[in-house]
Amino acid sequence: MQPLIVVIAESSWGHVERVTFELLADARRLALVLRGYVEIALLASPANGDAALHELHAFVDERVHLLEHPLLEDYSTSVYLQALQALFSGLRPFLVMLGATANGRDLGPRLAARLGVGYLPHCLLIKGGAGRRLEISRVSHGGRVHVQSSWSTETPLIVTMRPGVADVASRRELPGDLIVERHEVELRPGRVSVIERLPADPRTQDIREAECVVSGGRGVGGAEGFAMLRELADVLNAAIGASRVAVDLGWVEHARQVGQTGKTVAPRLYVAAGISGASHHLMGMRGSDKIVAVNVHRQAPIFAVSHFGVVGDLHQVLPRLTERLRRDKIQAAARKIDSAQA
Repeated sequence: MQPLIVVIAESSWGHVERVTFELLADARRLALVLRGYVEIALLASPANGDAALHELHAFVDERVHLLEHPLLEDYSTSVYLQALQALFSGLRPFLVMLGATANGRDLGPRLAARLGVGYLPHCLLIKGGAGRRLEISRVSHGGRVHVQSSWSTETPLIVTMRPGVADVASRRELPGDLIVERHEVELRPGRVSVIERLPADPRTQDIREAECVVSGGRGVGGAEGFAMLRELADVLNAAIGASRVAVDLGWVEHARQVGQTGKTVAPRLYVAAGISGASHHLMGMRGSDKIVAVNVHRQAPIFAVSHFGVVGDLHQVLPRLTERLRRDKIQAAARKIDSAQA
């Protein structure tokens, strides 16, 4: 019997998060080694299900199990547990993969307890080993300890995978028909209900969850230089990040450190200002969709991974960029008001 790997897609308002495609790439590689197959579980409301399927269509040729219900409009621990328990009672996968996001870290251990299966958090890499076993690399103690685990493929397992570590699945050149199996699920409202959704404050948000990150390194020059980065971050609605050097010098708190000994991020936009691009830093941010680097040294390694690069003094470049972006936002807001009044 071929082993089944199920990827639980993470979506919000019909938008499929990047971590889903990272999980899909990991699951496909593992399925090839184990001679298994991959399927996807997507939980959504009737209003958002088709939009999420449309995003998946360009990347997925695996079967998608769509669980639709009005209560799945927003993430709720108890409601998601009900839906997934109903699905897995019939599928019985040997491996379930979630992203180690805020939702995944909340749902993973509870789902494992509900199903009576094993659970391993914060995994970096899973590969097939000898004797029908999985070899799993993961981190603990806030990323300071790396753990090597071995797990039998005979025992079902749920894992959360650290975002930003794996590459995303490749887009299909000629997308065919998407295989969708729709499931009607009966769900009871949970004890917690969503009254209003508010965007996270990027100034206090965990940088691993941020859509945009502005990071500074030694080239910023000091703690006062980060005030300039914060002005750019405010315009971009971005979180502040930092290199290990900036953290070691006490310019920024350790929670903002990006890299091998800090946090791994994979935002849509990553701005690296005054960061040379040491290997341990690149390991923490090279999965970003778009990387913009500003550095005075033309040969800085950061330019090798950046999509856009500016060779120049960040103290001159960033204020001008901030002012331009601020002006563009004001003009865009004015046009929107004029359009509404017309």
